Amino acid sequence: MRISNTLKERFEQRLFRIFAQAGYSPIRILTVTPEEMVEIPGITVPNIRAVLCVQNKILAEKNTVKKGQLIRELLKEAEQNGD
Repeated sequence: MRISNTLKERFEQRLFRIFAQAGYSPIRILTVTPEEMVEIPGITVPNIRAVLCVQNKILAEKNTVKKGQLIRELLKEAEQNGD
């Protein structure tokens, strides 16, 4: 099943908003633990899975230049969304 870009963007925006409302900066998505996430109001199991997926994708990247680009893209998206 393929998720449309619009739905993906809305999901990402919601995720950034939930973290921002809990007082987390967008970059913390890369380092927040599952134990911390369950304490965030409004977070759901799919949200937690999505964060873990992003963390694993970035941590698994062996090329540090590409890893840095992924982080920069994540921050840029967060800034554009006003989070």
